[in-house]
Amino acid sequence: MVFVDRLLSALVHLRHGVTHDVLACWFGVDRSTITRAIGEIRPLLAERGCTISPGVRLRTLAEVIEHLGASGQTGIIYGTEIRVRGRPLDARTATCSSPGRTSRTPSKP
Repeated sequence: MVFVDRLLSALVHLRHGVTHDVLACWFGVDRSTITRAIGEIRPLLAERGCTISPGVRLRTLAEVIEHLGASGQTGIIYGTEIRVRGRPLDARTATCSSPGRTSRTPSKP
C-alpha cells in the first residue's frame, strides 16, 4: 500500500472504528496488510501529538475535560449530535403499543 492509503486506512479505523477486515476489503488487500499499516501510522501520528489512549473510554463531555486536564493536554472535539431512542423511565409502567397484542391476564366477567 502507498503511504496515502496506509494513512487513510489508519485514520478511518481510528475515527470510525472500522474493522481491519472491512478496510482490507475496501483497499483490496489482506487483513494483515491493514494491521501492519495501522501499526506503522499510529506512532507517526503520536510523534505529532495525535494519540488515542488505549483502554480509555470517555462517555461524557465532563469525562473528556477531566481526562485532558489531568494529562495537561488539549483536544479537538468532533461534536455531531446523534439521535438515540431512550428507554422509558420505569419499564414496569410502560405500555406495549404493538397492534394486535392482547392482555395475558384473563378478563373478569
